[in-house]
Amino acid sequence: MAGFYERIGRHRPRPGRGPRRWVFLPYDQLRPDHPLLEGPPHETGVVYVETAAKPARRPYHKQKLVLLLSAMRHDALERARRGHPVLYRFSERWYDGALDEVRSEFGLETLEALAPAEAEVRPPLQSLAWLPLHPNTLFITDTDCYPSLFPKPGSRLLERFYRAARKTTGLLMDDGRPAGGEWNLDKENRQTWRGDPPVPKRPSFEMDAVTREVRDLVEERYANGFGTSAGFDWPVTAEDAHRLADHFFAEVLPHFGPFEDAMADDEPALFHSLLSASINLGHLDPLDLCRRAEARYRKESAPLASVEGFVRQILGWREFVRHVYEEHRAEYAEANALRATLPVPAWYWGEPSGMRCLDRTVEQVLATGHSHHIARLMVLSNLATLLGVDPQALNHWFWIAYVDAYEWVVTPNVVGMGTFGDGGIFATKPYVSSGKYIQRMGPTLCAACRFDPKRSEGEKACPFNHLYWDFLARNRARFEKNPRMSIPLSSLRRLSKTVMDDHHHHARTWQARAAGRR
Repeated sequence: MAGFYERIGRHRPRPGRGPRRWVFLPYDQLRPDHPLLEGPPHETGVVYVETAAKPARRPYHKQKLVLLLSAMRHDALERARRGHPVLYRFSERWYDGALDEVRSEFGLETLEALAPAEAEVRPPLQSLAWLPLHPNTLFITDTDCYPSLFPKPGSRLLERFYRAARKTTGLLMDDGRPAGGEWNLDKENRQTWRGDPPVPKRPSFEMDAVTREVRDLVEERYANGFGTSAGFDWPVTAEDAHRLADHFFAEVLPHFGPFEDAMADDEPALFHSLLSASINLGHLDPLDLCRRAEARYRKESAPLASVEGFVRQILGWREFVRHVYEEHRAEYAEANALRATLPVPAWYWGEPSGMRCLDRTVEQVLATGHSHHIARLMVLSNLATLLGVDPQALNHWFWIAYVDAYEWVVTPNVVGMGTFGDGGIFATKPYVSSGKYIQRMGPTLCAACRFDPKRSEGEKACPFNHLYWDFLARNRARFEKNPRMSIPLSSLRRLSKTVMDDHHHHARTWQARAAGRR
């Protein structure tokens, strides 16, 4: 079979020929029903840019690069098959420079595009007078809904946004009231998984010639990227993404809710959908997914708690953090409310720490570019916050390490909720815990660990225990007036000086190790 270069070249019009209307599709707008591509295909050409400038900025996970590049190439071939003229540009320049090359070479008067979601791509394109950017309509909520809910400066609450979005879309609503009588069923979704029910086997996606060609390119050109491309098994087409979604709704969704926060040593994904990467590429419509989940509840084939939890993650959390980021983008660029300064520990790059929960999570991320949200929040971000890791450095790590991480979604999650680096724009307290929480949600991880979450003193105690109490003591003055911190601070005051001295000693030891000092 001919390589991608040859195959896509067959659909390349000669300069001065072809349609007068051209649309630029960024890597995260690969929607089959893209709103700018309606009408007869031959009347609208499509431009793609595969630039070496973006991966040159950060050592992205190899699987993230394979996924993104293969998805773009497959999308280009599919648009061409449908009859769209296609210009696929390989360039060393950033997106504005690459598009200028295309425009000059092919004599294009104008191009059109939806505004890119990632901020680092958007401003350079906005500077091009001949590239009108339309509002990005690939999200569920528009840009007007958020300021209408939060017209004044102050804290931003997910629950307020989520309820308004439910009312606007009608999702899980019955005569103006939430289905089942409650808006949020999170309290029902905190069960520990102990092996039953079994996790259904997920579909696998064998690499085709296009993906193998991309993988070889990544291994050759980005050999020093994070993680490995071996075992790549992500859907690279909308068709395959829908196959994964079909399996989730049929086999996995019923058990998603109860074990949403659970962690397991040998089942890293448990009952999570693994759809976030496909949603963020544009392969899946987030509103359609929410409606499909609701349909399962209406047909009594999935419990409300599971369906509501799924809808809350997409309609609530994903949409909410996008708006929060757009409002506070300038603040997030330097946010570090707790004045944390440690670098990201070598443990996050694969050096063993001895903490089973951390080492297993990092192994999963290195191997697949993924772990589910509780491992991200309560293992990776929790530990970094307790240690005092710079939130900007941790954000950079997440951005390169996860296949579904993009600037607009990862930054508020890490600098905001994960590390409290934004000082509480939307998280009313830091999401930190001792080892006891990790043991409750991931008992198999703790059972295989050399450290004991039940111990509160000495070298054999879980490092999270020492670091948790040390963190509270270090930041006591900041949190004294926070009502949500009153219980942990009250417990802190009851600890003896001997116990606190032990916590401080071991916390300093772990901080020194994290900083590379032995």
